[in-house]
Amino acid sequence: MCKYYLGCLSLIILDRFLKIFFVKTLSEGGSVFALYINKNIAFSLPLPSVILYPILVIIFFLLVWFWLKDWQGAKKYIWPYALVIIGAASNIWDRLWYGGVVDYFNVPYFTVLNLSDVYIFLGVCYFLVRQLKKQKYD
Repeated sequence: MCKYYLGCLSLIILDRFLKIFFVKTLSEGGSVFALYINKNIAFSLPLPSVILYPILVIIFFLLVWFWLKDWQGAKKYIWPYALVIIGAASNIWDRLWYGGVVDYFNVPYFTVLNLSDVYIFLGVCYFLVRQLKKQKYD
């Protein structure tokens, strides 16, 4: 389990380092790397703060609850839960500290994202693939 904790800690440190680095060195606009403080939800879809923050808190605590249940059980999903929780926690921290999520990687004609978004994406993809495989064999 020590490797698990060190892995999680490494992911957190890398994500926070990149965000702090890009906040201090990038300006808004640019090509591949550009600073963007996203005050909205995914893909910059607007949602009032009065609705957004309670939803984020509920989702975060549900994720932690499911992670704890898996931790006490089979431990099949501790990594994908960790990825989603680390990504969500980092983005929530950005909202509290910077007033929005720090995005810095510009994917042309698509969106601007950060490493936390990649963590969340990978964790969710793992869940989806496992569910599809499970349905295929049931």
